[in-house]
Amino acid sequence: MKKTVLCISLFIAALTTQAQIMQDVNGKPLMSGKYVDIVGSPYMFEDWTKGEVTLSDGTTHKDLDLKYDQVEGVVFYKGKNGADMGFTTVVKSFILYPNNVAMSFTQAPEIKETEKNAYFEVLNEGSKAKLLKRTMKAIREGKSYSSATTTRTFAENTNYYLLKADGTYTKIKKDKKALISALSDKSAEVEKYIKDNKTNFKEDASFAAVVAYYNTL
Repeated sequence: MKKTVLCISLFIAALTTQAQIMQDVNGKPLMSGKYVDIVGSPYMFEDWTKGEVTLSDGTTHKDLDLKYDQVEGVVFYKGKNGADMGFTTVVKSFILYPNNVAMSFTQAPEIKETEKNAYFEVLNEGSKAKLLKRTMKAIREGKSYSSATTTRTFAENTNYYLLKADGTYTKIKKDKKALISALSDKSAEVEKYIKDNKTNFKEDASFAAVVAYYNTL
């Protein structure tokens, strides 16, 4: 009987802890209406996307509705009343699940050329190297041909980085020559893999597969 009571108590405690992890998020309301009369979207996904965040205090919050603002480089969540809520503690990493496919994002302080606390999508992570993708958006103004009206649009810019285990990194183009050069210690093996697998460098998955192979060498 005592064992049964103990098991039930532990089960209830586990459920309580899980509920806290999933729901107890300290947040602050964000200013709405920042992006007015601009063509396009500032977000990675326009609609709320299920996801989870890990904060700098080590806590993880799951089953949140998230958006990733690629102009300001911040992730925020939907509050109980539907309002946009920002985290009061720094988000160290987060995962989005569009169509139940995990997309992982993390900070990479080793990469100095980006702003502090920038987020990178992790395309591949191994013991020797990580392939990271940095996508940002900026507001651009311009006039179409023969028009006096100025149009504001969100312009997207993407860069790729290869971060080695020793903390060194290379900003690389998404092509065969650049990747082989960045993985020069195993260039012969990498070049053969690319040839044998007919790697399509237009696809992130194929690009990442080469780095995944390098990490096995």
